[in-house]
Amino acid sequence: MIDRRLLRASAFTLIELLVVISILALLVAILLPSLRKAREQAKETVCSTYLGSFGRGFVVYANVYKDRLCSGSFDPDVDNGRDGSVDKVGWVADLLNMDLAEPGKMLCPSNPAKFNQKLGQGPSSGFYTPEEAQDLIDRGYNSNYTQAWYMARTEARWPNPEGDTNWKRVASTKGPLMTARMSQANPSRVPLMGDGGIEGSDTIQGELTVKTMTDGPFGGGPYAIQDYSDFGPAHGYGKRIVAGLKSSERDRSNILFGDGHVGKFIDKVRNGEFRLSTPTPDTPHYSQEDLGPEVFDGVLSLGRRSLDDYQIR
Repeated sequence: MIDRRLLRASAFTLIELLVVISILALLVAILLPSLRKAREQAKETVCSTYLGSFGRGFVVYANVYKDRLCSGSFDPDVDNGRDGSVDKVGWVADLLNMDLAEPGKMLCPSNPAKFNQKLGQGPSSGFYTPEEAQDLIDRGYNSNYTQAWYMARTEARWPNPEGDTNWKRVASTKGPLMTARMSQANPSRVPLMGDGGIEGSDTIQGELTVKTMTDGPFGGGPYAIQDYSDFGPAHGYGKRIVAGLKSSERDRSNILFGDGHVGKFIDKVRNGEFRLSTPTPDTPHYSQEDLGPEVFDGVLSLGRRSLDDYQIR
């Protein structure tokens, strides 16, 4: 026969049960942020690995194509002087068509946008029907990384015969970057591409897209400081910002450089992008808000910023 006194002695009291539940809740509260951070660090490592793989592919491409790192940008807007069909021209086509990498499968896992703006519908897109865009995506011609202007355009061609001051056009620039043209600036400082900044105006079936290329010289002049605001933080968990579509806790970005290394950069100002600071009476020139001297932003042939936006000096 079961001794009821033994049952009472071995059973949990309500107080003991509540204590156990409280301890478990505390452990979960402690462990969950650590697990979340570990998962994000793993994704950041994957992103960095993908960019490094692209860099190795660009070196192989340069060995075949007379020192050029790519054929241009991912930009089909030929009527506006851009590159051409994205399955034939641009860094994505270069890597995929030469079996050097698969950008369409090697997406940054942390970026909320998974498509390039040029495949969408909007003011900077609309070059492909939704069906054509989906076919390109299915075949791997897509990325959520943003190319640096240097890689696709190198430097402004100024003055040029047409007097063209649109520094994103092929004819108004010196074309795809050659490794030899980084010698004055040091390849370890010249950005090739990085985590893509969100473009809210160009969407794919309501999904966000990323910028295809940084804007290049800022303020109109061919030799002005580089604008990197189209790179965007896609990693980390900093203080949450509220900035429209750029509202995010993400505060870090991976950037691939000309020597093949991948650097990590922080959105210190916390505005969701890597902007230029506004000139003031004390600091009359533009400067980078977040990026330091390890990211080159001048004129490649000079190896520094020009003292004038319209002539090299």
